Amino acid sequence: MARDDCGSCRLPKYFRLLVKWNDNGTIGLGPSPLHRVVLVESDLLEETYQRIEALVGTSIRHIVFEAERAAAKATIDALVPGPLWPLVRNRIVMHPGSKGLQHLARFAGLANAHTIFYHVFRGSMASVENPMNRDIFAAMVVGAFESAEGLPHDYDWAEVGGKLYLIIMPAEKKPDIAGRMVPEVIPPLPGNLRLERCPRCNIPAALSHLSWDLPNAVITDTRRGVRMSFIDGYAFSTVFRELIAELGEDIVPVIVEASREHTQRMMEETEFMSSATGPEDAFNVFLDLMPVYGQGNPVARDYSEGSISVSIENPYSVHLLAGQMLALHQGMRGTPGTVSIDEYALQKVRITVE
Repeated sequence: MARDDCGSCRLPKYFRLLVKWNDNGTIGLGPSPLHRVVLVESDLLEETYQRIEALVGTSIRHIVFEAERAAAKATIDALVPGPLWPLVRNRIVMHPGSKGLQHLARFAGLANAHTIFYHVFRGSMASVENPMNRDIFAAMVVGAFESAEGLPHDYDWAEVGGKLYLIIMPAEKKPDIAGRMVPEVIPPLPGNLRLERCPRCNIPAALSHLSWDLPNAVITDTRRGVRMSFIDGYAFSTVFRELIAELGEDIVPVIVEASREHTQRMMEETEFMSSATGPEDAFNVFLDLMPVYGQGNPVARDYSEGSISVSIENPYSVHLLAGQMLALHQGMRGTPGTVSIDEYALQKVRITVE
């Protein structure tokens, strides 16, 4: 451990410059508040997409890829003001810029990538170890290249001698569906949250169970042995928006149920309910953890004998949050519930379970 590392969390001192837990229920990556990320289990999206594919009987990976590609491009676009892009798009800046993005990927628990070659505007190849998900990571990298170079790109994976390589190359154009995948990058609403933090590295104290293996790009929840990753905060909503547009509202319960099952398993494995002093305490503790993971800011809550309700500002995904609230209700009451979602204003949602 280096002298500047946090003695408690073992994170480098400059971690606090890259990842910022804001006072409005969001986590920022880099200097721009628009570059929002969410800390999730690395398998959450894959499990959700597999459930949807099993229901509809067809692959949705093209939607997932294009949404992740667009979200990555949009969030990186937000880091550089438009007038400065002509100054950025040159070989002097872009080579160290690509190194910086690889370093960011390790911090985020996405993958350990190292450049083999990078010919600006003509293609790149990198060795990749421990990708949290091949398809999603590739989409993020393609989006980053499109933001940096201002050109459409494509990718391919290659395995040589037991090692994995990601190849990125310019493309003539994107698929037609890509035009529909532009995420809604909206400035988050302000807040006044105060999280208990590690005084040295600024990480919330509630995340002390995480283990950070930065060289290998692996973040582990030591309570359960599951991998965690910082994922951009826009792709969730974009994927679900387009699935609903293509498949209809019948897909909504599938998304919600996938989130409910995932959350219920997490609660069982961490013995969440038994660690609380009662149902109401569990309700409040659960909501207080939302900002820790960047899921949103619970600004109003109501607990009664027959129902629970929460108003959330800056929600990362109203459908995944609805599933989480269903799992919480079932853990507290011991019986299933019925959920309603009311997006009553921009960046505001009210979720009620009865």
